[in-house]
Amino acid sequence: MGANSKQGWCLFTFLVGFTFLPAGLVYLGPVFSMAGLVCLIASAVGFYRIKPLEHGTGNQSPVGASLAERRESTPHMPAVNLKGGQV
Repeated sequence: MGANSKQGWCLFTFLVGFTFLPAGLVYLGPVFSMAGLVCLIASAVGFYRIKPLEHGTGNQSPVGASLAERRESTPHMPAVNLKGGQV
């Protein structure tokens, strides 16, 4: 399962390659070994290409942000008393 369609396809390709490579090495022959190796390389390239899309812009880091910047970026939650009314 991937968080989006591209991650799902890369994960599927990785699983196919991870299955074909040892199956080809042990029993099915060099064609399946090469296909498994190609699938593993393709999935690694695919994951590498979509990595910047993981966190939106890729330039902003929440770790390096100051406390004031993090407070501004979080949505405001209104205070509520126990009876359900706003304070």
